This record gives sequence, structure tokens and C-alpha cells, in this order.
Amino acid sequence: MSKNKPLDSNAFIDHVAAATRQAGFAIQKREGMVLTLEMQGQPMRCDLKRLYGVYQSQPDRLDDIVAAHLAALRQADVPRPPLSEKQALESFLPLLNPAAWLDTMRQQGAEPPVHRPFVAGLVINYVFDLPDARAYIQQEMYEQFLSAPDATAERVHEMALENLRKRTSRRDTKAYGMGDGTLMICETKDGFAAARVLLPELMATWAERIPGRMLLGVPNRDFLIGFSDRDPQQVGAIAQQIRRDAAQREGSLTKDLLMWQKGRVVAYRTVH
Repeated sequence: MSKNKPLDSNAFIDHVAAATRQAGFAIQKREGMVLTLEMQGQPMRCDLKRLYGVYQSQPDRLDDIVAAHLAALRQADVPRPPLSEKQALESFLPLLNPAAWLDTMRQQGAEPPVHRPFVAGLVINYVFDLPDARAYIQQEMYEQFLSAPDATAERVHEMALENLRKRTSRRDTKAYGMGDGTLMICETKDGFAAARVLLPELMATWAERIPGRMLLGVPNRDFLIGFSDRDPQQVGAIAQQIRRDAAQREGSLTKDLLMWQKGRVVAYRTVH
């Protein structure tokens, strides 16, 4: 391999996917540079962007890089002790997705996971965020939740929000600028940064630091931004960046702006 022309990203993923299958791992699907494997009966996302970056810096080490990838998979495939009921319940979290994703699943003949509408073409799903995988809540399990005494859809939703609160700290929010130029940003790498827009007390705290009306952007799952509507130039620049990120970044959500209004998040475009 070292004497051949370096592989582009698609050829690299093809090569790694073939090696992964040959090693005995089942690949459920491929989306761009992400492979979804079946590990211990559960789907596991395997993002190969970083691995490709290593390959680009050391193209003559392809075999070693693939070997390291397979070794990591074998380690991840070692059975772990089952989660306790308490650990499972604490891993129950809300996750944002575009409603169009549900339509795609239906077109492919799959049953969409449980969801509830949000704003700007987004829906709220529920997942168990496990150490080795993220499992969506399907209708059968959701009905089991609702069969518990005093359980309601709102209580299940609040349980997911409460778990997200427990995972949220002051360190997750960064403030930049001052006055009309104040920016509040949450950029965690856990897939739940954007979902924190669902926490009203957090949004209220942000709004206290931002003059005027607070606009919000959730271009992808790992990014949430709040800023003032008072500076049209800044609003335009941020809106343009959000559109770019929503089109280009993994975990895309929406290019539309949101707004904090009377204690809740609404679609910004609907107030004009």
C-alpha cells in the first residue's frame, strides 16, 4: 500500500469497511465517514474522520492504522457487566433530530422511534445514551414506560430533561463579547449540546445576559448559540454561519433561527 497513490476519503472508508467485515464485525450502514456496527446486539457509531486524518499524515502506515482500528473494536466488543436499572434510567435523554429524518426512515420501511414535535422542523427523540451505543426508544418500550403507575407522556419527557440537567454544568456554557455583541455558546462533543435548548432554566439564565430578544441557533447536535437581535449585522453574519454549518456539519439539525420568547423557544421566522 505504501507505494500506491494515497487513498481519498471514500477509498479509505471502503478499505476500512472491507477490513472490518473481514474481521467478523457486522456493518449495519454507512453514512459518509461514519460506520454503524452491530456490537453486542446494539448499534454503535464509528466515526472514521479522525482515523482518516491519521492516515493522511502517515499514508505509508495504512496497515498499522487499520490494525489499530480493529484492535479498538475488539476491545469495545468485550462484554461488559449489564447496567443497573438506576444506571439505565439515568442514561435516558432527549435528542434533537430533523423531522425529515423520520420521513426518510418511513420511506426505507423502518418504524421511526418515538418522537414529539419541537420547532423549526425539529423533533425530540428519546435515547438510552449507553457507554458503547446510543439506543433510540421505540414504541414498545415507550408503552412500557407509560404503563408504570402515574406515568404520563409529560412525566417521561421531564425525566429525560432532568437527566440532561444532571449532565449540564456551568463549564458547558462559554460567554463571549459584551453588550449587544454578547454570545452564549454550548459546544459539547456529547451529541446533546443542541438538546440543552430544551432546558428552560438554562435558556432563562442565558437571556438574562443578552440585551433585547435572545435568538438561538442549533445547526447541529454539538452546537448551541444564543445572541441578541439588536445588531442586524451580527444577526446576519451568525445566521449565515448557521446555514453553512447546518448544511455541512455532521448531525445537522436546522438552518433556521429560534427565539426565546415568554419562557419558551419558538421559531424566529414566525414572529415577523
